[in-house]
Amino acid sequence: MFRERIRDSYERLSPGHRRLADFLINCTLDAAFLTATELARRVEVDPATVVRFAQDLGYSGYRELSQEIKRYVHDRITIGKTPDVPFTTQGEHFTASLEEFHQQLQHLTMVDLERLGEICAVLNEAPTIWIVAEGALNGLAQAFAQGLRNMDQSAVAFHPDILEAAMRLSHMQNGDALLALGNEGPQIDVGYILQLAREKGVHTLCISSNGLQSAAKEAKLALIIGQTTSPFTGLALIAVLLSLIEKSLGEQRPQSIEQNQEEQRLHLSRLMELRQQTGGRTNESIALWSQQLRWADPDFPAAL
Repeated sequence: MFRERIRDSYERLSPGHRRLADFLINCTLDAAFLTATELARRVEVDPATVVRFAQDLGYSGYRELSQEIKRYVHDRITIGKTPDVPFTTQGEHFTASLEEFHQQLQHLTMVDLERLGEICAVLNEAPTIWIVAEGALNGLAQAFAQGLRNMDQSAVAFHPDILEAAMRLSHMQNGDALLALGNEGPQIDVGYILQLAREKGVHTLCISSNGLQSAAKEAKLALIIGQTTSPFTGLALIAVLLSLIEKSLGEQRPQSIEQNQEEQRLHLSRLMELRQQTGGRTNESIALWSQQLRWADPDFPAAL
């Protein structure tokens, strides 16, 4: 597989060959439809460099490498395609959907998993982990950040709107890590945020279902899981990968998690005790507060 060959050879590649390698990994779908000359133009190298690059990876030439890339893309595209046979029950439909998701997970290569390990290593060393995501992924980013904070890891998730991004960038420090999550859309602003963060010495990372997104191109370290047949499938795959990252980081700091859980139990116990002690006074306080609000606003409901 060309991805494994690139991975094994990357450290010894020349700068021009590395640009080709990065393009094939991050923009595989694009590369599948490019000739050697077109690829050379996209990466700004000589066409002969493309041929030498393919030979350096162990192929007879670019033609053989291109055929393997086309097979790889074809396999990715056909994952999850169902036969034109109607489902007789809703259960069959759910079964087919779960099978699609299972196939997507199985299609993650060893290179993908090793890249995930590299992302974990960077996050584990970062004083503060910042997560930027837009759309439906923002909620996932917030949940991931909360999970990290539960293990005493400083973590902040934010939306890439221009005002919040400017504020978050002002607080980022050299050595921090910024993880961008991408599923749909070009993510132009996220790409700009990664660029500015990198200038501050922040480690820039990306997990995305689309290597053509700006964030995937700007990140120093990117994991591209490949296009999915549904945005919800892409969202679920990213959720699984974040869960693996959280589990990996948690295994490296079990004492922090255990201490945090013990403190949560103690606080929960105290809160329950206070609720029992106040008893009816709690309801009286709520009623009084509701009455005060009705004085200010006659339309306010009498009971909460």
